[in-house]
Amino acid sequence: MSAVILDGVGHEPRPSVASGATELTFGAVSTTAVGTISPTTSAGASPTTSAITGSSCTDRRGRFNLNPVTGGGAQAAGIVAKVVFSKPYAVVPAAVQVNLFNDTDDTAAIVASAGNITVAGFDIVVGTALTTAKVYDVSYTVTP
Repeated sequence: MSAVILDGVGHEPRPSVASGATELTFGAVSTTAVGTISPTTSAGASPTTSAITGSSCTDRRGRFNLNPVTGGGAQAAGIVAKVVFSKPYAVVPAAVQVNLFNDTDDTAAIVASAGNITVAGFDIVVGTALTTAKVYDVSYTVTP
């Protein structure tokens, strides 16, 4: 049996890229490859996901930009991004918290949640369609 090293307040430290956690990459629309974060067509015809400077995304937590298609668009409520873990969990995570806001002009908060949570990943779901040509800041925390 291996010992768990706790931080100064009795909690197990969260893994970070610096501590050996695998960083997720950003995929093309609707990619479901292991270790990726990708947008779906509910975010528009050709949306993108990208890293926020200084932030990393791992199986436990992350922060990234979601950019709906510029011009035209086909945005809809529903699954706007997929997070596929680099290493599946042994059991379905106990909780996944998702936050999403319009980083372009700080308009009203967008209701977002994690959906379809499995040992392999989860979906990011919104209740209303995202706005074309806005940048959305998305953060998530997975509790095993």
